[in-house]
Amino acid sequence: VLRVLRPLKTIKRVPKLKAVFDCVITSLKNVFNILIVYMLFQFIFAVIAVQLFNGRFHYCTDESKLFEEECHGEFFIFTSVHEPPKVQKRIWDRRQFHYDNVIAAMMTLFTVQTGEGWPT
Repeated sequence: VLRVLRPLKTIKRVPKLKAVFDCVITSLKNVFNILIVYMLFQFIFAVIAVQLFNGRFHYCTDESKLFEEECHGEFFIFTSVHEPPKVQKRIWDRRQFHYDNVIAAMMTLFTVQTGEGWPT
């Protein structure tokens, strides 16, 4: 298990490598401070988003129904011409990205900022 740490001994032996390693450690401290500030702003905007959009990103599985009061019962799904229609229950559900709690809001904001995993 300790054999994995053996390459770290070479850092002490090579002065230029030690200088690079020290620079990386110093940079990581600065990056960590920036990350804390970023998370603070992320949290502030997530709290604001929860206050503004809590519960607003829900939908009915039947696309013809727009309101929760209408979203009850069952409806037909037509998949193809060769298959008979299927009956599915209407469910009032929330979207994958929502602002119903602070953690989900932070994840949604991060997804919006990076564009990764954002539905196209």
